[in-house]
Amino acid sequence: MADKVEVKKSDKQAVKRKVEFSNPYVLKAVPLSTTPAQLVYETAFDECAVSMRNLSSVLPTLVKNPSEMMAVNGAVDHLINNALAELRKEAAQIQKIADDNGIEMGKLNYTNVVQASAKLTCHKAGQYLQIITELDELICLVHSAWFAGFIADDAKSSMERKWRRKAIGVAAEIKNITNRAFKAHNNKNIESESDDAALLGESSAGDSDAAATTEKPKRVKKAAAKSAEAVAA
Repeated sequence: MADKVEVKKSDKQAVKRKVEFSNPYVLKAVPLSTTPAQLVYETAFDECAVSMRNLSSVLPTLVKNPSEMMAVNGAVDHLINNALAELRKEAAQIQKIADDNGIEMGKLNYTNVVQASAKLTCHKAGQYLQIITELDELICLVHSAWFAGFIADDAKSSMERKWRRKAIGVAAEIKNITNRAFKAHNNKNIESESDDAALLGESSAGDSDAAATTEKPKRVKKAAAKSAEAVAA
């Protein structure tokens, strides 16, 4: 008998056992030469990758309206494409100025090149990593132009700061888009629950009114019977 009880307990424990999600990812090694690119990676990449994964894997299981998902994904794609286009435009302008003036910009060495091991949890995370690598290439070009003498010291520092902030700003905006999408979904659920509660309240109120209506004639009948007895007496 004791053995049977122990078996039942073990069965219950097996049922209660929690299984954690096993999510796929890819590790990508990326060399980052410049401080601005390294700062963006350390400051923004991991959080942005989490937001991207939530948009790609979690939100579609909650939001059943395809047009809403298209709007969210479209906003994120617009941010990423704009950032990449601006980085490439700036790099092309610097290269053109150098070519037009016959300035040869050699490849530089750096004192602290970091081998970043980026954990890509979805395709979109790879797109943000692309922004970081192209930022690194742009800053290398800026440094080469600075060494060649056609970018001033203050302009060099200003460009480093400008593009670092732009890349971090893209990650912050992606996080905001993700949070707004989940908040909108939660608000819809709350409104739906409120509507259901209101309908239940109206239904119960209608039932009580109907019950009161059916009870009133009984009271009238009892009062009539009493008055009839009084008259007969």
